[in-house]
Amino acid sequence: MSIEATEDDGAPLDILRDLQFLIANDDQLDKELTYVCELLDGSGSAADDETTSGAESSSVSSPPPPPLDVTPTRDGHAAGDKTKPVRSSVRQREEILLLRKQVDVLTARLRARDTTDTTTYDMSLWERTAKLENIEKKRAIQENEELKEAVYQQATFIEQMQRVFRKKPRVGVSAHPLLNLNLSTMQGHFDIHSEAWQTYRLAAQASLREAAIHAIADRQYRRLQSAFVKAGVFDREHYKFHIQAEPQPADKAFLVEMINHLTLDAPFRLVGSVAWQVFDSETAPDMAEGAMEISERIDPFTVYSKLRLTPPGAAVSCHSNMIRKYYVEPDREVIVSRTVLEDAAVPHMSKGAVENRCMWLQVVPLPGDPNQCRFTILQQLVWPFEDEAKTTSSDEMDSVVQVMKRVCFGSAVARRGTIPMAVEMDLSQLPYPGMAAFAERGRRFMRVLKANVNDAIETYHSTT
Repeated sequence: MSIEATEDDGAPLDILRDLQFLIANDDQLDKELTYVCELLDGSGSAADDETTSGAESSSVSSPPPPPLDVTPTRDGHAAGDKTKPVRSSVRQREEILLLRKQVDVLTARLRARDTTDTTTYDMSLWERTAKLENIEKKRAIQENEELKEAVYQQATFIEQMQRVFRKKPRVGVSAHPLLNLNLSTMQGHFDIHSEAWQTYRLAAQASLREAAIHAIADRQYRRLQSAFVKAGVFDREHYKFHIQAEPQPADKAFLVEMINHLTLDAPFRLVGSVAWQVFDSETAPDMAEGAMEISERIDPFTVYSKLRLTPPGAAVSCHSNMIRKYYVEPDREVIVSRTVLEDAAVPHMSKGAVENRCMWLQVVPLPGDPNQCRFTILQQLVWPFEDEAKTTSSDEMDSVVQVMKRVCFGSAVARRGTIPMAVEMDLSQLPYPGMAAFAERGRRFMRVLKANVNDAIETYHSTT
């Protein structure tokens, strides 16, 4: 006989979903269980002390006890031997420790279920989208908790090191082997780069760099759906060309967002592979004066490029270190790119201007026509205020936005089903020297991307 738990209205209960409400907060539970264990340890040791002191006093004031009857029993043991019972405090402490392990296992299972929940294809598109967004929200909350824990550990580590270094040594550093501190040894116990990738930083060690590059790219890939929903291009049927600059006072910057969403007259596999050739630096754009780029191929689908620009007359150099990754899926192709804000292998990077840009490119087949596809590019560029002492007004960005509109969407379409080509314009002359070099580099990149995709479309139709 099986009994199924149901609510008042007859709907079945989701036990795993509701189980988390039966478990106390992890931190609170840890503190309470630790306190109980300490009490049990204290009471156990106190009982031992009382027993020992009582035995000592009785041995002084009382005569020795009569000898025990040690007549052997049938099993060979002495009749006076008895198994010592386990104290209740010890048993309770073991039970509490077992409960703590069970809580950890259940908590890990709940978190895994929340962040890896599956969707079914019989759901509607927006129902599946909402479910995936909820999973990403829970994953982001979990990452935030892990980051807070990492910050706390780093603060504790720094505080301990400060106390060590502030002590006056009693012997010479070279004379005592324990004082010859090895930074790599300390990092083996506390890896200061373990969470660095979440703030777009790369370590100098090769294995950590490669893992961080993939982690950064994969997180950008997971954010694609949310970014497309906010930009209004998720499952959009009609074209959209848009550029805007939203002020971000907290970051003392503008967030410049550029959108290209249209239908192309070619299969999505063809468009995706041609686009990756540009991102892969196989058909890289021409370099501006004073520019130098080095590309590092992590694997056939991942590239890390380091670009250094030194515009004429500029006081500092400009750095754009970009991670690019290619995702080939049964029903779409995706390319993500994200700049790195700090690279331990490029120490002089911190002394110059650093680009903060991300890009999502998606190509999906057009429903009902495999020879056409929907092509979407979403770019986000952080444009810092030139004067950080004051808040720049939106009017000061109007000229930049108007110029970039002409660059992105300012020409007629040469052929239906191709990407509009931009007018020729040198963005390096914009009245913002700190960002003009990055804007010009982006213009050159997009021009090569559009030209190559359009050429592939023309070639496809001329040969079919």
